[in-house]
Amino acid sequence: DNYDLRWTMLGDGLSTVIASLFGSPWGMTVFIGHGAFKAMGAKVGYSLACGLAFAAVCFSGLAALFLAIFPAEVLNPIILFVGLAVCGEALEVTPARHWPAWIIAIVPGFFNWTLEAAAGFAAAICQAGAVANGTFVVGAACAVDPHSAKAWTLSPKLQAMKSLGEGYLLTSILWASMVIYIIDRKFLLVAVWASIAALFASCGLVHSDTVFLPWHGPDDHGLHWEFVGGYLLTAGLFVHVDRCQRAGWLPGGVEARGEEGSDTEEASAE
Repeated sequence: DNYDLRWTMLGDGLSTVIASLFGSPWGMTVFIGHGAFKAMGAKVGYSLACGLAFAAVCFSGLAALFLAIFPAEVLNPIILFVGLAVCGEALEVTPARHWPAWIIAIVPGFFNWTLEAAAGFAAAICQAGAVANGTFVVGAACAVDPHSAKAWTLSPKLQAMKSLGEGYLLTSILWASMVIYIIDRKFLLVAVWASIAALFASCGLVHSDTVFLPWHGPDDHGLHWEFVGGYLLTAGLFVHVDRCQRAGWLPGGVEARGEEGSDTEEASAE
């Protein structure tokens, strides 16, 4: 089925907003298995039945029972399969010349996973104990809570890793959009997206674990102003590059060069 992308994304967004008003931390998304469900004869009633089934499980407390019966090691491969299927479908509908943007888009997610894994590892060490002056101390207390913001300020590298992983979903969209327009040589749009990224960074929507007003930043000396400066420098750079392109010093964008050149690039990439 060929659904309008804009209305599909609006439906996802509105569903997420409505769910968040009821306390749900999860974003809504279109079913990945739409094609398979349709092949089995499922119609709109299937989606409604799924919603009712999820509601019955959540409100009845059966979710805890299912998690007790089925360990995480059983459920995680399903999530992995869905992730691989989503990535595969994304590459199928993405022009070959835009694949580098897809790769860049998953980088912030890796940073987020890394910081969560590092915090969990440090917390496990604190809970298990430590060796002090050759003596094993059970349950030795850590200098700081591994899950606190202060723990990541002990090293500039750790602080940078944490900042890159915070708000990674929005960061992925921003970075991917900039890379796509760089590839297509639409440099003014790169500057627009870089400016949006600077705005988001100035109030904590990205690169921060809390949202704040630009003039009232967090007390943990975050790196949001460094990111704001970097994004603004990027925006200024590509405004200048756009002027050079308009002056004829640089080739035009993909549309200006024609679809034939674009197809040639994709074929050579393949």
